[in-house]
Amino acid sequence: MLKLYTLFHCNLAFSMIPREHFPTVVKRCYSPLLDLAEKGFPIAIEMTAWTLKEVNAIDPSFLERLRSLWKAGKCEFIGSGYSQAIFPLIPTDVNRWNLEIGNRYYQDLLGRRPRTALVNEQTYSRGLVDLYREAGYDAIIMDWNNSNQHNRYPKDSLYHPQRAAGLKSDIDVLWSHSIAFQKFQRCVHGEITEDEYMDFLLSHAHEGEDRVFPLYTNDAEVFSYRPGQDATTEDEHKNLERLLRRIADDGRFEFVTPAKALSEPRESAHSNIIKLESVETPVVCKKQDKYNPLRWAAAGRDSVHINTECYKVFESIRALEDQGALEKDTLESYKEVLCELWGSDFRTNTIDEKFAWFQNRLGWLKIETERLLGNHTERTPLLAWVYGPDYSHSEASGAFVQEIVESKGSRAKIESCARVLKVDTGVVRAEFMESKGHALKSLTFPQVSPEPLIGTLAHGHYEDISLGADFFSGHLIHSSREGKKTTDLVASTAIVEETSGKVCLEVKTHIEIGTLWKKYEISKAAPEVKVTYRLKVNGLVASSLRAGIFTFMPSAFDRETLWFETVNGGAGAERFYLLGHALNHDEPVSQSVSATSCLGSTDGIVRIGDSTKSIEIQTDKSRLFSVPMLKYLELPEENSFFLRLYHSLGEFDDTAWWVWRGYNEAAFTLRAARS
Repeated sequence: MLKLYTLFHCNLAFSMIPREHFPTVVKRCYSPLLDLAEKGFPIAIEMTAWTLKEVNAIDPSFLERLRSLWKAGKCEFIGSGYSQAIFPLIPTDVNRWNLEIGNRYYQDLLGRRPRTALVNEQTYSRGLVDLYREAGYDAIIMDWNNSNQHNRYPKDSLYHPQRAAGLKSDIDVLWSHSIAFQKFQRCVHGEITEDEYMDFLLSHAHEGEDRVFPLYTNDAEVFSYRPGQDATTEDEHKNLERLLRRIADDGRFEFVTPAKALSEPRESAHSNIIKLESVETPVVCKKQDKYNPLRWAAAGRDSVHINTECYKVFESIRALEDQGALEKDTLESYKEVLCELWGSDFRTNTIDEKFAWFQNRLGWLKIETERLLGNHTERTPLLAWVYGPDYSHSEASGAFVQEIVESKGSRAKIESCARVLKVDTGVVRAEFMESKGHALKSLTFPQVSPEPLIGTLAHGHYEDISLGADFFSGHLIHSSREGKKTTDLVASTAIVEETSGKVCLEVKTHIEIGTLWKKYEISKAAPEVKVTYRLKVNGLVASSLRAGIFTFMPSAFDRETLWFETVNGGAGAERFYLLGHALNHDEPVSQSVSATSCLGSTDGIVRIGDSTKSIEIQTDKSRLFSVPMLKYLELPEENSFFLRLYHSLGEFDDTAWWVWRGYNEAAFTLRAARS
């Protein structure tokens, strides 16, 4: 028998639903779900605590019915947290707050807490398992199609609950299924016939074997309403109920709640501890490739600046908490507002009404928290190093200006030869290409490795023609929607200054999209280099903008033990070993979607290394938000590999609607260490 469970995701924060439509959505989309439960269909309903609060304000009787039906076992309530936020892109502490606040509201409004959570936007990372367990959840619901894409589980795994491995714990998993819920929607909307749909459903049944399968696990608002469109005149819940009735009357099927599906006896062959993430996609997302985490990180309605401001507020709240400067109730209210502001729906196709409200609320919280801190938060002085001497762009090769500030410590060795500027501080040796915007030709940390770890791979380095180009480090790449590419890889003049602690190299370059000031700070005390980009633009529209680009030298690393690790919103760093895999986060999905995936790196740190050494790349996301992207290819016939790290400051897809004007600054610090 095929046991079927349904989950209807109810979300009044939906980017295209105006507040004035909330009562209509509750009446036309949510209340009919309770009618189905009362008629004997054991459905599941999921809401964030924020949506649950809004529904209660509109129609308190809805919650009374929901509580009663849940208590009677006629439906099940599924949780998710206070707001629908993309946890792998958000600091761990904020995710904990989100789950904790959600639980408090669930308890207050429903009298108990749900034990199963729907992963927000079906965007997952391994470290989240531990957070869900800490919050008291026993199970999560996550997308089968994308989890399976690179892991390739046994096919039977779809039809039985599994158990997902976290960092220190694990959790039960029920699947959602992108194809299944799209088929269900199409049938209810009349795009395919019931007979066609039943054929699809029967393709997942197996004679003589009990299986469980997700009939529907998606939005409730797509029936009898259309977010962003005029409401339907037809009551599509009649179609929905008729389809459910036909399925229920077929003896080959049985409807169950998610809790009942999880309680089914499990044979060991069908229930295993598995990984939902993969080396290729550490952050798993829903649906097709165009739905990837970059839509909330670097596309949308200026998601980069929205996320930057949220990080600033987060740091302020954490500082206030550390100082004990606020009463508990006030502190908790600020955390609640921040969780709401980190909601995914403010970062995609947000309508003007909601976006204006969001901006006002974010501005209030930022100003209020900084006021309470006494404006003592450290911020980079505006244009502190841009408005120095007017460094003219020079096409002259090999030219540079060197100013040495008297220092008490040992002097660095600085020289220019054959259009290469060399700086040796004893703990760092760096070579810069004067004809290529002072991109890094090589970066060596002698205490860690005698060979350069980062640098430029010249055209012809690889025999594979797909890698027949120059691959630089330390530069910037901009690509327009039309495919036009701009970089700072042009002849440049540098200002070099030396102090007791470091050597600074500054370059000003006029590029087609604006003016770029780039600064390298090379330590004399530690194996550390910092590169800062300050970009001035007059009207940069939604496009692809990447900086903090570093190419790893394959001769310096052991391919057999090569790894990367980062925190993706969870309870700790997640490490992935690259051998035998390929990553292409930077590659476009299509002409209208500029990239495939990214890492969360929610503490601003990515580490890459092998069994003997590593490099840590750190950025401050409250200065300017960015997300790392990896490209990795193996070339076994050349006994080599290609590995590059990018940091995205902007991408485009169907949600991208942003314009930059003025100055933006991002910095990336590289630190080498022995393992």
